[in-house]
Amino acid sequence: MLAFGVGLFWFKGNMKIYTIHSESHNYLFDIMKDSLTVCRDYELISKTTKQVSKTGNYDADDIRNFWYLKVLYILEILHTETEPFLFSDVDMCFFRDFTQDLEVRLMFNDIVMQFEKMTFGLFPTGCAGFMYMKPNKKMKDAFIWVLKNLHKYPSDQQALNAYLYRSWVEVAFLPKTYYSINYDNNDKVWNGEDVDVTIKNPYLVHLHWTIGKENRLKLLNLVKK
Repeated sequence: MLAFGVGLFWFKGNMKIYTIHSESHNYLFDIMKDSLTVCRDYELISKTTKQVSKTGNYDADDIRNFWYLKVLYILEILHTETEPFLFSDVDMCFFRDFTQDLEVRLMFNDIVMQFEKMTFGLFPTGCAGFMYMKPNKKMKDAFIWVLKNLHKYPSDQQALNAYLYRSWVEVAFLPKTYYSINYDNNDKVWNGEDVDVTIKNPYLVHLHWTIGKENRLKLLNLVKK
């Protein structure tokens, strides 16, 4: 095993990466799976679910059905895993090995999350589509609460952030090298217009903050440049 610091931390390797998707996102799963070869030591565990949204788009009225399935899946993992694990949405493309970086960042935290945006310009919020967490009681309690209260919030992500802000969960947010297009697009949905990608050498790009296969593939090519 690899030692970091002065014996305070040991990188265990073989990171388990969980994801869940429906048939409409098979093309994204293929991109994600192929890009993970940049990582040296990991295990990808994928769950395919029935198509519960007619379009599969984030803004669809029936996408809430998928969020319930996602939260239930995370709870299942939290109650079966004994080591930290990564939950990732399927719309990811990875450019370099992030596993050791996440291990170090989780040392004194319960969860590390991709940074989403500053809410009201004051409060950092996390993305529920890329979360590395410990399967401890605090995280189990968090997602049990999200499941019970999801109907009160526009999304699972907003429910989770609402809980984290009033809990004792230790949260850390990832730097912008875990990239999202809204970092360079003023926190607006990207529709394919010209935008400069300011991050150099990212670990990944999360193909969200846009809608539709064509825009996602265009975003991927934009970041690759």
